[in-house]
Amino acid sequence: MDRQRLSRIFHVVQHLAAHGPGTVTEIAAALDAPLSSTHDLLKAMVDAGLLHLTDRRYGIGPLAIRSAMVVMDSIAVNRLARRHLEALVEAIGFDVYLATRSGSRVIYVSRFAGRQRVNLDLELGRSLLLHSTAVGKLFAAFDRNVYQAMMAKPRPAITSTTRTSPADLDRDLASIRNKRFSVSRGESIQGIVGLATPVFGPDGALAAAVHVSALRAALSQHLTSVVRRMTATSHAIENDLAEPADTVSA
Repeated sequence: MDRQRLSRIFHVVQHLAAHGPGTVTEIAAALDAPLSSTHDLLKAMVDAGLLHLTDRRYGIGPLAIRSAMVVMDSIAVNRLARRHLEALVEAIGFDVYLATRSGSRVIYVSRFAGRQRVNLDLELGRSLLLHSTAVGKLFAAFDRNVYQAMMAKPRPAITSTTRTSPADLDRDLASIRNKRFSVSRGESIQGIVGLATPVFGPDGALAAAVHVSALRAALSQHLTSVVRRMTATSHAIENDLAEPADTVSA
């Protein structure tokens, strides 16, 4: 898809969101675009679920609405979590991340550097490996879409400790659901331990994950206490998600 066509898709969605449903003639005029190409674009967007067509008027479709909700939820979690994650970094000294889901992808959306830095290039916005990371397995444990994506994709052995078989991964995920935290012991990078605790939204679905990365030697003596603090942080974020108005006014 060329850049101009992609830009027009966003312009259509923005126009309909601002002005409500419209005919192809109205939309073409608003976009200052030819009627024939606008009609073709709108038909393709209807087929994709981005728009719906009722009585010759086009409106925002279910896929566009779901995508907007995911984006807004991610922004809300990121904003509300900041002060809690900063407090967690101050308490434990290790690098802290916040991860969220986008479709069947899991990405880091924020990072807070600790005092005991780990030289890792964990890029914000980049899809995480699902089968070998603490965050990826946490989401797979609590989100059916992520689980199916993990099992459908290739699962290479990144290190000697990476789990790749469905049986091994299913055992890991059952343990994560039982203990309510996830651990990756050198499964993505030798010598690095990843920890993840769940943040559930008011609807009970997994909204985000608090993640900590550290050298195994530095974390081995403190793993239990770090997980305890991470869990408390997750609960604090959940409380803010449940009552955001109180958080803003405080």
